[in-house]
Amino acid sequence: MNAGPKAAAHVSDGDLGAIYFIMVDRFANGDTTNDADADKSDPAGFHGGDIQGVIDHLDDLKAMGVKTVWLSPIFRMRTEKFFGNGAFHGYWVEDFDQVEPRFGDTAALVRLSDALHSRGMKLILDIVLNHVAMDSPKIAQHPNWFHHNGALNNWNDTQELTTHDVHGLPDLDQSNPEVYDFLLKTSLAWLDTLKPDGFRLDAVKHIDDSFWVRYNQAILDAAPSGFILLGEVLDGDHRQISATMRNGMFNSMFDFPLYFALVDVYCRKQAPAKLASVFSSDRTYDRPEFLATILDNHDLPRIASDCKGDMESIRQALTFQLTSRGFPVINYGTEAALEGAKEPENRADMRFDKQPLREHIGRLLALRESHPSLKSGVPAIIDVRDNALLYARVVSGEAAFIAVNRGTESELFELPADFADSTFTDALTGEPIDVFEGLRAAPGTTTVVIAKPPSDEGLAVFHSRALAQWREGRLKRPVNFQARGLKLKAGEQAFIVGSGLELGVWKPENGLGPLDKKGRLTAKLPVSSAYEFKLVIRAPDGSVRWSEGANSSLFIASGTAPMDVPVEWK
Repeated sequence: MNAGPKAAAHVSDGDLGAIYFIMVDRFANGDTTNDADADKSDPAGFHGGDIQGVIDHLDDLKAMGVKTVWLSPIFRMRTEKFFGNGAFHGYWVEDFDQVEPRFGDTAALVRLSDALHSRGMKLILDIVLNHVAMDSPKIAQHPNWFHHNGALNNWNDTQELTTHDVHGLPDLDQSNPEVYDFLLKTSLAWLDTLKPDGFRLDAVKHIDDSFWVRYNQAILDAAPSGFILLGEVLDGDHRQISATMRNGMFNSMFDFPLYFALVDVYCRKQAPAKLASVFSSDRTYDRPEFLATILDNHDLPRIASDCKGDMESIRQALTFQLTSRGFPVINYGTEAALEGAKEPENRADMRFDKQPLREHIGRLLALRESHPSLKSGVPAIIDVRDNALLYARVVSGEAAFIAVNRGTESELFELPADFADSTFTDALTGEPIDVFEGLRAAPGTTTVVIAKPPSDEGLAVFHSRALAQWREGRLKRPVNFQARGLKLKAGEQAFIVGSGLELGVWKPENGLGPLDKKGRLTAKLPVSSAYEFKLVIRAPDGSVRWSEGANSSLFIASGTAPMDVPVEWK
């Protein structure tokens, strides 16, 4: 990483364990004396949740397997609605150096931090550095602290993105030394007072990377080893996330590409190749193992709404997320199957009386803690089919196989010869598995199987090969694309465009090609990689036409012989 080795070294997989996000106002009311005008009948109003309510439920969270609690912003905030939108979420900050009285006070926060640390748990604070609340007193007190450029309208303009007001929120000018000093000073003060274990940093793409480098380095210089800087860039393009992670010197970012794939596969019945293609793009990141995986969050539809209440699909999506690389992040209320397709419904009150997914989440988090392969294993894609996927997470002494079958027929996967002498166990049931014919995945399931070699040093060679391929993609195989039904007009050219750097990350201008006059193209692509792609026709004026219908899937299996891949233009 550019100026980032120190940042990366500041956190290691397993330090934080499972992270649980709490929207403080909507979680639990532990102190009714600070309720002020709380009104639970108003979806956009304050509901009375507070810091004491979080403290009251720490033992429940620990019993479920949670290791780290991430709080929504707890600083003094705007409390009046803005054109009907509620302020309860905390992201409209007015005073960075005070606690919102509705949530408690500094002493309550100290008690929470101490209560977490005494249980061996950790605390992440949500830090908002991009803006202040509408009509904040700071605008009149320090007019030179703000850009005053008006509303952000063009989200593709880099300058507008970082110097204009997002959703009407006055945009701070972090290049002003006074602003930088104020933001850093208040952050360091909370670091000293509360001894948190990390910051979740809001609206990262709306602040220039030059600020993040200075700020993040200063925080890491003052923080103890293991401190996490978790950045939010809501984007499905892994190149954007990896560039921000590197250039801004973050040591973790939210894995939105995996989020979008999980929702597509488990809620919208799309091909599991989407999941494999996300792991195939991990080469873009310096440290993909530091990504924070999510199924939803407070800015997105609840997974229960995206999956239209299909509890089995939600369980399987959780199984995949909580066994994948990175840090798993659980949104409060996922265990209760809370619903909500948009704000404020997706920020509903926590339910403690009915939690149909709690046992499943707890079992998966316990498995993650007890199996090194599920905590830090290297991903290795074994096979990808139209409706199914098999991949492994491997350490020297153990492997976990995750089999996804979204089809209606059973799938039988052949396992690599490296596992011939291993014993196999269904992780969720503890029952031994016979893989004499191969690993069988029942229809409509996501299965986790643990493989143990005869010795602790077993699988070391497989692990080494898998690591090199996952991180560098050294081994490549020729792939011969042959387009059918392609009719080009004068001056038009055809390209292969899809997921992954090699196929242009869905950008037509960066795709493979052009194909020759007979519709052929040969490319060398990394083995054990998966892609989704389409044919694209580009006209001389730059306009493009995409092949219609579903994406095509491609898996580059191990081998050296050329692969022939027919592609239909639709």
